[in-house]
Amino acid sequence: MTRLSIRSYNDDDLTDILHLWETCGLTRPWNDPAADIETAVNAKESDILVAIDDNKVIASVMLGFDGHRGWVYYLAVDPTHQGKGIGHHISIEAEAALKNKGCAKVMLMIRPENQRVRSIYESWGYQSEDRTLMVKWLKEPPAPPTKNDTDNQIPVVISYLEMTERPKGSARPLPTQGVPVTLIKLHECTVSFYRYLYNSIGEKWLWWEKRLAEDSEIEQIVTRETTDQYLLSVGGIPAGWVQLDNLSNFEDRGQTMEIGYFGLFPDFIGKGLGPYLLDFAVRTAWDHPSKPSRIQLNTCTLDHPSALPTYQKAGFSVYQRETQVITDPRTIGVIPKEIELAQPMPVFPSN
Repeated sequence: MTRLSIRSYNDDDLTDILHLWETCGLTRPWNDPAADIETAVNAKESDILVAIDDNKVIASVMLGFDGHRGWVYYLAVDPTHQGKGIGHHISIEAEAALKNKGCAKVMLMIRPENQRVRSIYESWGYQSEDRTLMVKWLKEPPAPPTKNDTDNQIPVVISYLEMTERPKGSARPLPTQGVPVTLIKLHECTVSFYRYLYNSIGEKWLWWEKRLAEDSEIEQIVTRETTDQYLLSVGGIPAGWVQLDNLSNFEDRGQTMEIGYFGLFPDFIGKGLGPYLLDFAVRTAWDHPSKPSRIQLNTCTLDHPSALPTYQKAGFSVYQRETQVITDPRTIGVIPKEIELAQPMPVFPSN
């Protein structure tokens, strides 16, 4: 691999950058990306920066200075190169270019269906401001704009659950599997193994957030003293995973332990291991040295249909629900587009 370089766009980059924007889900029918590129290239105070690796465009950002504020658009990183800090690197270059133009403040817009990137920008020092965005087209767009582009959107209902009393009775027995079953705490879990667990278990349920995380963020998770990882194996093969997080006095709701992640590998679903692993997670959380007063977790409508009733049967109760709309991560290259969901896609409500 050649050394990554960042430079201004040239005409030879057109095919690569259009493919990048399409892959990352940044294009819309009413915005002609090729025309946007031409306008930016010809404008005195605008520029497009591209990151090049092995003579290929793997990241981009469009920037412009209107004489008062700076703006950034089309910040994209090829999905195969995400999690390496390239997005942050190219954003810093864009900010430096704007500062050189005399810009004191940089701004950007995030579509409602793209809230997943908000935390990324916040980690880069960006803050939300209470403003109303209004627009007026001064020329006919290539296609009629729509208020909500729902083609790739998924409505997700998230249920937040808590348990405030330790379960009574004895621990759930291990289901007979015919081969040795082990359940161990992971010590010094590596970033690559964490990604393996997260991706393998969550792929068919569209777990996408940590796929976008930088390695440094995953490193913080696997090394922090307040997080424990447990691996369930059947016949020496990884079968399930639990992450427990000590949240201390979470939102003034008391000393809290969270079951941050919980799941089985696809080949081991339906063998009675789920309730056993959940019972282990709950009892281990209650036995934490912090002496928690509550255990919490969350699930959503993308999870297994039996997830919510299983949690409720185990003693959890719903204390909050919210609805979010996400962009199908398969349409923007975060998860391979050929992946079939383990259950039917939720239906976006009609207007």
